[in-house]
Amino acid sequence: MKTQLKGIALGLFVAMAASPLYAQSTGPAPANQPAEPSVSEEAGYGVGAALASVFYIPAKVTYAGLGLLTGGLGFVLSGGRADVANNIIYPAVRGNYVVTPSNLKGTEPIYFVGAPPPENNTQAAQSAAPNSTVTR
Repeated sequence: MKTQLKGIALGLFVAMAASPLYAQSTGPAPANQPAEPSVSEEAGYGVGAALASVFYIPAKVTYAGLGLLTGGLGFVLSGGRADVANNIIYPAVRGNYVVTPSNLKGTEPIYFVGAPPPENNTQAAQSAAPNSTVTR
C-alpha cells in the first residue's frame, strides 16, 4: 500500500514538473485588458492548492484544537477570567483553514494564526481609569 502511494505521489510530481506552466501567447495583451490566465495555469494552481491543503488542514485543525484546550485550561487556572481564555482561543481558532489558488498566486494572504480578540471599550476604560480612593 505504501509503495502504491509513493508511486502515485512520484507520478503526480513528475507530471506537474514536466507540464508547461505558461501557454505561449501570440502577442502582448492590450493595455486596457488584463491577460487571461490559461486553463493549464488555473488547473495547476487548483491542484497545488488541493495538495497544500492536504497537509495544511490537519495542521490547522490540530493547532485550533490545542488552542481550545489550552484556552479552557487557562480559564480554569485563572479563576474564570474570560479575557485570558479569549487571548488564547481567538488566535488559535481564527485564520484560514484551506489553501486556495489565490493564496498560492499571492493575491490573497493566508493566516495560520488569527487576529486577537477585539477589545471591549468597558474593559479598556476601567483599566485606564485611576483608582478613586480618598486618603485623609
